[in-house]
Amino acid sequence: MRKRIKDEFTDLPISRQRKYQLRRQRDRRCTECGQPAIQGSRCLDHLIKARERQRRKRGLKRRYTNTLSYRLEAAT
Repeated sequence: MRKRIKDEFTDLPISRQRKYQLRRQRDRRCTECGQPAIQGSRCLDHLIKARERQRRKRGLKRRYTNTLSYRLEAAT
């Protein structure tokens, strides 16, 4: 049997998934896949996917090229 995780998130009245995300965020990992997070809470791949998902959802055609995801994408 595995040991229980005892940390600052253990006794919070939130879901297991949210605790998992907060632990990943604390460790500077992507909250979706676990890869090292570039900045914020996501890796570059998931940052780009979230950007495009938001553009599609809002029906935006214009690209704001000075945003973080575009700058990080251009740097790699």
